[in-house]
Amino acid sequence: MVLRRGWSTALLAGGLLVGLVACGGPVPTPLRSQYQSSEERALRHYARGELPRALQGFQDSLHWAEIADDRPAIVAQSLNVGAVALALGEWSLAERHLQKALRVAAALPDPASLLQARLGLAEIQLRRGRFAAARTKFQHALDEGREQRDNAAVLAALNGLGLTYKGLGRVREAWRFLDEAEALARSSGEKRLLATALANRASLALWVGEARQADAWLAEAVELDREAENLPGLTHDLALLARVRQEQGDPRGALELYRQARTIARHTGQQVQAQEYAQAIGLLERESSVPLR
Repeated sequence: MVLRRGWSTALLAGGLLVGLVACGGPVPTPLRSQYQSSEERALRHYARGELPRALQGFQDSLHWAEIADDRPAIVAQSLNVGAVALALGEWSLAERHLQKALRVAAALPDPASLLQARLGLAEIQLRRGRFAAARTKFQHALDEGREQRDNAAVLAALNGLGLTYKGLGRVREAWRFLDEAEALARSSGEKRLLATALANRASLALWVGEARQADAWLAEAVELDREAENLPGLTHDLALLARVRQEQGDPRGALELYRQARTIARHTGQQVQAQEYAQAIGLLERESSVPLR
């Protein structure tokens, strides 16, 4: 799914593509000024990794866009609310707004936004473990993305299919899609895109017991996400790397990585992830007798 600003793309939170949408358009009217102001505030919060505040800002912007009956803005802010809600694990909120974006974009029509909404809805199916439904939706999105020559959407669909086939236990197909995703991400030159592709490959490598390969991919992903200041993505990278350290018999290294991931997750407002990392820290401390400073 894509949060977009000026129809550019960005990445979010450990798996798929997310971008930010900014509206632009003619000289602002008073109502348009209201939703553009809310949008700009939301984008600033998003850039700092303050996801709950970004969510509220996009919801405010959507409110004013609906009052103005500005259909393109309604689509854009519905996509933004859906994408940030996805990052926060609020599936029902995300699904409701992505469905709204789908309906309004279909009426405009707006094929690019339709594709982004479908990618977001496919990701929800994936996150809920509905792998058969996710596979169908991602394959459809991949076909549409290639038809529209939208490389960002193609990359999102490839990542989604790789993770979906992992969920289905079909490792060969998962590698095939994630190999293609990495190649496309490298050709894009965009750090966040490549970091997500590498993290997804590392997740699969760790799942099949290839901790050394996962370590190498995650080291590069962490470096890329740090350079891009992509905090949600970095949180995911660090947590995966902590699991690699556990597999390698390094509880002290795993504890430090989980601590970093927990700190960033708390900052971004990803409370579910922060709680998971806190539980992992407690378990490691009990099992290894290594206190966390």
